[in-house]
Amino acid sequence: MLRFLLLVLPFILYAKTLTIAVPNQTSRINPLFSEDHDSLIALVFSGLTRFDEEMNLQGDLAKSWKISKDGLEYELYLREDVLWHDGVPFSASDVEFSLEAFKNPKNNSSLYENFKYIKEIQILNPFTIKITLSQPYPAFLDSLSEGILPKHLLENENLNTSAFNQNPIGTGPYKFVQWKKGQYLEFEANESYHLAQVQTQRLIVKELFEPSVISAELKNGKLDAALVDVSLLNAFQNDSRFRVVKEKSADYRALMFNLDNEFLRDPLVRLALNYAIDRQAIVKNVLHNYGFAASQPLENSWASPDSFEKFDYDIQKSQDLLQKAGFSKNAQGEYEKDGRLFEFSIYAMSNEPLRVILAGILQGEFAKLGVRTIVVPKPSGSFDYSIVDSFVIGWGSPQDPDLHTYRVFSSSQDSKINANGWNFGHYHNKQVDTALEKARTSLDTEQRKKYYAEFIHALHKDPPFLFLVYLDFALVHQANIEGIKPRLLGHHGMGFTWNIYEWRKR
Repeated sequence: MLRFLLLVLPFILYAKTLTIAVPNQTSRINPLFSEDHDSLIALVFSGLTRFDEEMNLQGDLAKSWKISKDGLEYELYLREDVLWHDGVPFSASDVEFSLEAFKNPKNNSSLYENFKYIKEIQILNPFTIKITLSQPYPAFLDSLSEGILPKHLLENENLNTSAFNQNPIGTGPYKFVQWKKGQYLEFEANESYHLAQVQTQRLIVKELFEPSVISAELKNGKLDAALVDVSLLNAFQNDSRFRVVKEKSADYRALMFNLDNEFLRDPLVRLALNYAIDRQAIVKNVLHNYGFAASQPLENSWASPDSFEKFDYDIQKSQDLLQKAGFSKNAQGEYEKDGRLFEFSIYAMSNEPLRVILAGILQGEFAKLGVRTIVVPKPSGSFDYSIVDSFVIGWGSPQDPDLHTYRVFSSSQDSKINANGWNFGHYHNKQVDTALEKARTSLDTEQRKKYYAEFIHALHKDPPFLFLVYLDFALVHQANIEGIKPRLLGHHGMGFTWNIYEWRKR
């Protein structure tokens, strides 16, 4: 019997354990410091709302809600059967504490912009809370999908430095167990999870960036599921041990221009560079058709217009625009103006191979035009996005369009004047500002769509970015895993684990 148990036990442990890879590199597992692409936070924490397979908004910690006609008052009715991972009951006081933390600028939270319109929070009873806004903000329900924090553990803590950030306790499907820095994180099923019974008892999450390492670990059985670089898919597509799921996303890649650069400040120059790139060739040759050519930041959103202007590949138009901007070619065939060579740097995160490849393609295409560039690949976090000439940026979210346009393109979000702003290129355009302000406060969906169309038109005339491609992601998993449901993903494939509590091994 003992021999039998020793033989069977490893199989039982294997069946009850999932090992996945995520492209995160985080120092704090806390919703307060979410940067839009942290899969770990969603494992541990629950929001008041959540998104289903079709990205429709559903209740989570809030079972239902009522919104006043003027869009200023939100009354939320909370679930009464939720426990924190330490066994303490969840209540409206946790919601009040979390919202106060989110809207407090002293916490340096990236969420501040989404909660700054909260004027008053009233606890009507332990499971009913009323939130009053200072102005209508239709993206508010989407914002309430951010994880709620436990008041009883954090009310006397410095949220920026608390040990809680490395030992989180939430109400989500998985409980934090341990964090082996540089190796993996371990979680165990929350047996009291309020949405469903968690199907796999133990979860190991490896934070991996290198595509070849991810591919190798899948092949040798050290990973059960991961997003795989499309250039490496051939190794899995004809292997019966694996399944490949193609998932669409709202994640785009673009070249961000820094408008502090005297040449890039001119809209004619940025227009010229936009016409110099063959985006379809990138989709075919680099993405292997896992994606499509990008023209603007809302193409996989309900807010995208039915038709919009695009930049076709047109070198002659690029040359005409540069000449109109006062440039001429020197004896070496390179553009210069007032005796100064048109030259700028393109920075890219060296730990993301696709961005480095895109930087190289941009360099080659600009060279054909007669514009010299210097590609600078450096590790993430080792350079300041707001001071380099240009940067291969990634962005996009399947949630409300305000959440990934206002902070990126509004002049009020210029990182020079707003420490929490994501407008690192210092882009200022009055038409863009007006359209985004109207879109974020209008309660009429059709009006919002109209304002976003105006925003996109203004971007096309005065482009802050050179939009390149939207990405599809390849989720590769062992064939014996069931319960995976694809949906529209966010930046870095955020969301591929959205229903991981339903994943199980046969």
